[in-house]
Amino acid sequence: MTDSKKVEFIERVSKSALGLEGLQIVVYCDRNRFGDLSKEEKEQCTFLEIGNKMLNEVSGEYIKQKYNIENGIEFGNKLHEERVKWMKEDF
Repeated sequence: MTDSKKVEFIERVSKSALGLEGLQIVVYCDRNRFGDLSKEEKEQCTFLEIGNKMLNEVSGEYIKQKYNIENGIEFGNKLHEERVKWMKEDF
């Protein structure tokens, strides 16, 4: 999955009724259907931590301060661009 697709997935899930935490629970349950997950297996499911960190660090306020632009198409594109850049650099 490309970094852009990862960002789109995290953004979409975070806005859904299930949310990142709900999806994390579903993943744990699915992976644990045959017994207890090991610590290593739980650590592999990190999209909740990564998603929350990305959404908090590269927020709308961050874009407004850094680029001095208001809501609109350019704002949304810049937000997505910065989140993809964050994903490439940090993960």
